Amino acid sequence: MWALQYLNRLYAALKQKILPKPSNYTSDLIGTKHVALGSDFDGAIASVFDVTGLPLIVEELLKLDVSESDIRLIMGENVRRVLLENLPDEVQ
Repeated sequence: MWALQYLNRLYAALKQKILPKPSNYTSDLIGTKHVALGSDFDGAIASVFDVTGLPLIVEELLKLDVSESDIRLIMGENVRRVLLENLPDEVQ
């Protein structure tokens, strides 16, 4: 059991280091205003890391020389913008 827990933590750590590279590639390809992180933290599926891993993703994006303003877009501002632009006024 310990080995499985260790492997799960190791996989989560690796994923947090690997995840920013596709985000950076996609930002370069189509623009940062079209990139956002999704959330699977509602329990619908098993996630390899929880919200405590988000600062590690930010750290890796900074290491890739992504600007702080682009990181803010990727980490939530893009989702907020799209929701506000597309949700009916009654929901907002």
